Amino acid sequence: MTDDPGTNASPEDWLSWTTGRQRLASDPARTVWVSANAGSGKTHVLTQRVVRLLLAGARPSAILCLTYTKAAASEMSNRVFARLAEWAVLPEAALAAEIAEIEGVRPDALKIAVARRLFAHALETPGGLKIQTIHAFCESLLHRFPLEANVAGHFSVLDDVAAATLLADARRQLLTATASREDPALSEAFQTVLEIADDSGLEKLLGEIVSARHAIRPFLEEARRNDGLEAQLRAAYGFAPDAGAETIAAEVWPLAGLEDLAQLVGIARDDGGSRAAGFADHLQSAVEASDAVSRFSALESAF
Repeated sequence: MTDDPGTNASPEDWLSWTTGRQRLASDPARTVWVSANAGSGKTHVLTQRVVRLLLAGARPSAILCLTYTKAAASEMSNRVFARLAEWAVLPEAALAAEIAEIEGVRPDALKIAVARRLFAHALETPGGLKIQTIHAFCESLLHRFPLEANVAGHFSVLDDVAAATLLADARRQLLTATASREDPALSEAFQTVLEIADDSGLEKLLGEIVSARHAIRPFLEEARRNDGLEAQLRAAYGFAPDAGAETIAAEVWPLAGLEDLAQLVGIARDDGGSRAAGFADHLQSAVEASDAVSRFSALESAF
């Protein structure tokens, strides 16, 4: 069962080999790792394994199946319960044939009787079969051990709709705060952001801040404990404490690997396209700039 039938094998041989491999993978006595392409039967194998666990006497509440999506969890649950519901009413000969197909041996009368009761047993078990997403499982663990996880016991998971609503509220509060004259520093910072990102970019910026809040918060706390935010940002970017805009802009010139910009400008102009011509104009402005700040601005426009 370890080697495939080969390229010259018949479809029947391949089907028999696949069925055997699936039977091995669904054996509750084995620890297995299944890797296969989409649509090749991984959910079928997992469903078969759950059913065989139940046939072997495992308690439904002791089985945990984790998937990535809610759709996959629903599909998995539907398949398991559909199989068990079908077994509850199948004629004895048909039920024995199905069990023999997945286990490889013909069942005795006791196993057939157990198979008929599995559907009712799964429904009556408190909590039932646990077929859920990884996120739902982690949420249940946090609810069960809130003190150990250092979270509020009554917490709820933020869904996409609620997150969008909170982000819209945060944006509105930010706009309200920046319109006030009580915090000129905030108003000036907001104006700078708008000049760089415009209205549409502001929405994206706020979304990125929310997504990266767990990384941003400790950085801001560290800055407050030490020399302030500007000092932390200078250290993070490798700027000297006394470096000004002129000094920082001068450090990027000449561009590494692009010392001969005249040749690059010529290539861009010879290309003939409007984008290439605009790129050449910005590079030429950088070459002719009289100060480092103007040169940096031209390079920023080019790249």
